[in-house]
Amino acid sequence: MGYCPALPKNLTNPIAPPSPHTPGVPAGLSYSWQYCNTMASRGQGSSTLPPKSSSYREVSKMHMLSGRFYKNQQPNVDDVVMVKVLAIFEHGAYVMLLEYNCIKAMIYLKELSTTRIHSIGRILRVRRKACLRVIKVAKDTGYINLSKRSITPEQVKKCEDKYKKSETVFRILFRVARVLGYTEDKQLESLCRRTAWVFDDRYNCPGYGAYAAFKHSVFDPSVLDGLTLNERERRVLTNTIKRRLVPPVVKIQADVEVACYRYEGIDAVKDALRAGLSCSTENMPIKINQIKAIKIASPCYAITTTTQRRWEGTSALNQAIQAIKAKIEEKRGVFNVQMEPKVIAPTVELQLAQLFERLQTENARG
Repeated sequence: MGYCPALPKNLTNPIAPPSPHTPGVPAGLSYSWQYCNTMASRGQGSSTLPPKSSSYREVSKMHMLSGRFYKNQQPNVDDVVMVKVLAIFEHGAYVMLLEYNCIKAMIYLKELSTTRIHSIGRILRVRRKACLRVIKVAKDTGYINLSKRSITPEQVKKCEDKYKKSETVFRILFRVARVLGYTEDKQLESLCRRTAWVFDDRYNCPGYGAYAAFKHSVFDPSVLDGLTLNERERRVLTNTIKRRLVPPVVKIQADVEVACYRYEGIDAVKDALRAGLSCSTENMPIKINQIKAIKIASPCYAITTTTQRRWEGTSALNQAIQAIKAKIEEKRGVFNVQMEPKVIAPTVELQLAQLFERLQTENARG
């Protein structure tokens, strides 16, 4: 994992009387690992809390950088946030907000479901992630109450997508901070404030703005020109973004029908296909392999290309299709588009290979 979120301070303290000033923690409750395991052994809490492994001891000995994903230190009311369940008790559950530097929050039993609850463990599980809605934020005391009621599947899907993109951006900045030798959380926060949060404010879309800008900077580094970064910081950030956000190479294919039943015949078809092949150039901003016309079954042909930028690959195939169409229609031939340009999955390629084998077998028999 690229980073390790800092656990709440109470989780590393030995067993001690709970502090009445701890936000979201009811009286008579301490959330240290030792206390939670003791409660679980008595049957008063969850018994699925992770043991204190050797890796946890190593992490506790050294300072790990931690921070939040967004500019705001706390979420707003009605925001859907991603949380991780720390402990489950009779009155509710104790969670931490993964997007906001793992600050603590509470969800009470009545906010878990609109129906009668027979077992909390069926709704929330310790160490599992969940999407919850913020119903109360006390700015002065730090209390944050959450709810799982009235959350639609669309909101859950949007929250998961936002968390995934925001986590990717934070991993990139965390890696940059480690390479630059940052040792304090303030340095990491300053880096976020000068990079990711600038794009979030510019596009007024926390999480999505920085992710879109970083991904676009892979092909257009000028996107980062407005950031206040020195030469070394920009070089490390650019290299890290290229390693983490380089899009995969995809294969795009279009099927066309090309035929000519007049005097030119096959020569007209060859000239039309050569016109399509001429659309492949080396002056494009990305490297696109030579467009190949593969014969499926006369007069049907598959035009393919591989690229990292699918929109430019699709545009190249459309240009090739128009060139083939114009050339074959000059000879009064037949032209039809069987399949518009689209990304071909590996399963489709396998089906195409099986089709080739079947056609070869039929031709051999015939």
